[in-house]
Amino acid sequence: MPAVAARGLTKHFVLETRRRRPLYRDLVNAVRGQSPQHVVALGGIDLDVPTGQRVGIVGPNGAGKTTLLRVLAGIYRPTSGACRVQGRVACFLEAGVGIASTLSVLNNIHLYGAVVGLTRRETRASIARILEFAELEDFRFVPVEHLSLGMQQRLFFAIMVETMRRRKADVFLFDECLSGTDARFSEKSERLLEELRHPEQTILYASHNLPHLRAVCGTAIFLKDGRIRHYGTTAEVIQTYLGDCGGRG
Repeated sequence: MPAVAARGLTKHFVLETRRRRPLYRDLVNAVRGQSPQHVVALGGIDLDVPTGQRVGIVGPNGAGKTTLLRVLAGIYRPTSGACRVQGRVACFLEAGVGIASTLSVLNNIHLYGAVVGLTRRETRASIARILEFAELEDFRFVPVEHLSLGMQQRLFFAIMVETMRRRKADVFLFDECLSGTDARFSEKSERLLEELRHPEQTILYASHNLPHLRAVCGTAIFLKDGRIRHYGTTAEVIQTYLGDCGGRG
């Protein structure tokens, strides 16, 4: 049984909002059979991800990468079709989500640790390792709002990695989680993810950092216009993606 499965998965968003338009005009349009305009974020996704697979997701902006991950995470309800994720899910989908910006780094470790499934005892036992990996030992009492984007991403990625280390989830969803960090930290993260590789843990990882995806993921998906254009080895998919977008990574 695959860890992630989708059949005919679609997601539409209403393009036209009411804004200042009176409500009665919406009612008149409904009577006339005029429905609001929609944008198709996902246009029929069929996907099987085996347990233990690490799958990169590439594609241009607006391709549907974030929408797909959010549907799989249960944040968005699909417009049609179905998807199933086997086991517990942990996700890091947007910088700032789950952050209590006015609280300290230390308090955020406790708070976000609870969100991703760590017990209080596990969090306390993991604090030193999280701070060391995130390189924030000297910032433990600093409010998170005073950290740069890259520092924030290092912090919350370190907590997610601790979740992985302690086997608190089965499927991990990442969306540009290291976009604000430097190349050195990205390479450090690649090494740790390889050390923590487990046959029962599955990762879907959307990123524009193609060298990072090559290092982390064995297979990949090329999404464009809400549809899967290619699903295969990461090298093949990246080659197809770069060819499609004229060599721009």
